Amino acid sequence: MLSRPLLVISIANAISDCSEGKRSLSDAEDPPQASESAALDSHLDESSLLSAPEISTGNKEPQISSSKTWLLQLYEELQREGITLPARIDDDELERFYATVNGNLSACISLVKKTISWRETYRILSLQELEVWSNMVFWHGFDAKGRLCLVVRLGLACMTVPLADRPQFAQAIVSQVEYGVLNLTDHEHSRITVLVDCEGLSPLKFPMKISLTCSNILQEHFPKRLGCVYVIRLPPVARVIAQTFIQFLNPGTRSKLKILGDRYKATLSELIKELPSCLGGLCTCTICSGEEKSIFEEFSIRETDFTASIENIAREDVLPELDAIYDSYTWSSSEHVLRKAVVGVLIFWVLIVLLAGIHDPDSTPF
Repeated sequence: MLSRPLLVISIANAISDCSEGKRSLSDAEDPPQASESAALDSHLDESSLLSAPEISTGNKEPQISSSKTWLLQLYEELQREGITLPARIDDDELERFYATVNGNLSACISLVKKTISWRETYRILSLQELEVWSNMVFWHGFDAKGRLCLVVRLGLACMTVPLADRPQFAQAIVSQVEYGVLNLTDHEHSRITVLVDCEGLSPLKFPMKISLTCSNILQEHFPKRLGCVYVIRLPPVARVIAQTFIQFLNPGTRSKLKILGDRYKATLSELIKELPSCLGGLCTCTICSGEEKSIFEEFSIRETDFTASIENIAREDVLPELDAIYDSYTWSSSEHVLRKAVVGVLIFWVLIVLLAGIHDPDSTPF
């Protein structure tokens, strides 16, 4: 029987021999495993380094490529047809066309080609030529969203500009928009706000040709540029007709068009930073405080009486003889009621005819 000290020494020696045996066995087997592990780790590291860019590139390239594929296809299509883009239509402008048609490439190409053709034939007025119209079409400040404001005095133009010169007035509006887009807007505030002042228009005298011409040009050839249009001081009867026609517009265009009456100041004061003096504002800028040019001197125009203006409108607009009927009655109470009834019937008849023309363009109601 062993004593307690000898027993402890024997157990310690046994544990020491066992650990040495395991260490020797580990020394004999570990080096190959370590080398294999190192080689495997090295292989994995190289694989991860090679595959990581491929994965990240594979995730990003399709996104970049898909976002610009339509642009490359558009350039290829135009090149195939021998069409060269003018400097005015850059990539930013092309993206506006693409957004207008909701990503329809064929429709985008069609719009771009149409705009190229339009720009080859349409003449933009110079700054010197625009000075002639500076009291009727001019830029004035910004709205609450930082967008440039274009003031169009449509009523003044209809009162003073003869029928033969009205296409030039529409040309001045388009030219001012072109000038503002190129020189006054920036990338953050690329849209404009338009204030159309109808003061001076008689109740049933609205220049349809001018309005339709400008509207079509701005929608087709200036995509995503129109922020909002405020039509102010429109006569009540004309306002009713305008509100009726607005219902036929698409929701996007309808949301941009606001018809206001004579009580427009309260609404515009919250939206426009400072109204020009011609709209009842207190602005003292150079445009508002300077002496207003005489439109009669610029065009050698004499102010025509109301009868002559009716004759011009009868040759131009879709409401041929309503002004003469409307103003032929006196302001007595009984005749006032009769006038309203007659005008209402005529307006209803005109709307029916126009709606028939909209649904059946081949018909000839007149």
